[in-house]
Amino acid sequence: MNSPVGQISKSVHSSHWIITALTILAVSGCDASEPSKTSFTYPPFQHTWGVVRARPFHLRLFLGNQVHFDDPQGLACVRLDSWEAGSKTADDDDEVTVYGVNSGENCIVYNRSMYALGVFGLEIGQPRLDRPWGITADRTGKVYVADRGTSRVLRLQNDGQSLRYLGSIGAPGDSLGEFLDPRGVALIADGRVFVTDAALDRVTVLDEAGKALTMWEGLNGPDGIAATGPGEVDSYYPQDAFVVVIDSANRRVSKFSLDGVLLARTTTASWGARLTANLSYCVLDYYNQVLLTDRSNGCIHKLDRNLNYLCAFGETGKDDYQFDEPRGIALYRKFGQVFIAEREGAQYLWVGVDVVDFRARVSSDSGSHEVKFEFRTTEPAFVDLDLYDRFDRFILRIASKRRCQAGVNSISWQSRIPETLPDGAPLVNLPKPVVVGEWLPGGEYRVKGSFSATYSSREHFRVEREAEFKVPR
Repeated sequence: MNSPVGQISKSVHSSHWIITALTILAVSGCDASEPSKTSFTYPPFQHTWGVVRARPFHLRLFLGNQVHFDDPQGLACVRLDSWEAGSKTADDDDEVTVYGVNSGENCIVYNRSMYALGVFGLEIGQPRLDRPWGITADRTGKVYVADRGTSRVLRLQNDGQSLRYLGSIGAPGDSLGEFLDPRGVALIADGRVFVTDAALDRVTVLDEAGKALTMWEGLNGPDGIAATGPGEVDSYYPQDAFVVVIDSANRRVSKFSLDGVLLARTTTASWGARLTANLSYCVLDYYNQVLLTDRSNGCIHKLDRNLNYLCAFGETGKDDYQFDEPRGIALYRKFGQVFIAEREGAQYLWVGVDVVDFRARVSSDSGSHEVKFEFRTTEPAFVDLDLYDRFDRFILRIASKRRCQAGVNSISWQSRIPETLPDGAPLVNLPKPVVVGEWLPGGEYRVKGSFSATYSSREHFRVEREAEFKVPR
């Protein structure tokens, strides 16, 4: 399968507008007690003009007094097929549509293009929303919004220029297809929609037309939800089909099959969070890892696709790499662009990678010395391993762009000096007494690991780790 290696737009002008769109929208195995420092990173200046954190000022700049930040909630991010048809380049990562729920003012703010913004819910003839909460969308322009105050789900359509109201699903009640407090909403490729209801302790499954198919009961105040299904285009695991739900006082995460069978479960108590967690929203990335916002701890938690804990990122605050009550989270899966709504703003980041417990161990067998390099990563990544002697002289590259998984990894090297580097180039100027075809001589050595994520950030961002080891003489 192809990895989502980013092909980054060089257009500073158009890149700036994706950030302004984000602005409007917000209307290791580390544990959570020691947040990762580099699991996410801000895009480079030429991609954003330095605007990576949106504040009320930016909202006034683009919408005047029409809309103010008032209880921002859910976010959704997609690349519309209608935009792709008119794109100058097939892989222009700037052309995404981001939708943001501004719950306190009962509206949805979104970018009509890279140069125009729209607000749904305030114009004459549009339905009046009442505490809209979760939102989901797909490439064809379908948009679903959970509207808590009216106990229904709205169906909208983006034609590439504006949002149109198609109708609503449900009514107050506890029968199949009815809602009392709809919160989260998720859409998969075959058109099925999954809706959490905190008051009814269940998930309702709808078909593409809005007809209720079934419901899963036995949950405890379910809130945020994310899902993936067969045929997902932007997924490393297109065969995956599951739903992730936040419930139990926003402290539990469960993974279900599309038929509602429980597959895995974890609780925030096991993550080591500094404060009692308050999970709000979740989203799946290209590798179907789960990203969750935590208002109490001001961070993003990351789990792998089996709900094994990977790391926490960020802390409460208003400085770089801090979050002010993070709420909705959206991610453009192909390029690893992350959008996060906050109490009075939003942030734009790229997926990076953090590396912990990087070490080298030597074992002897029949005169040879195998060296095993071990480390943990918070994200699938590419790694280069370079070997140096004790005089800091470069010897050779042991691994080049080796793909590693999220979590625990190990790379073994038999310590025999090859004739060529991993890319096929011959070894030249080897420091004495290192000889091609011979075992690495006894002595002290250092290995430097250079790590990059598989997304757009890989051309601009790397994490380096070093470890020392000794080969017996």
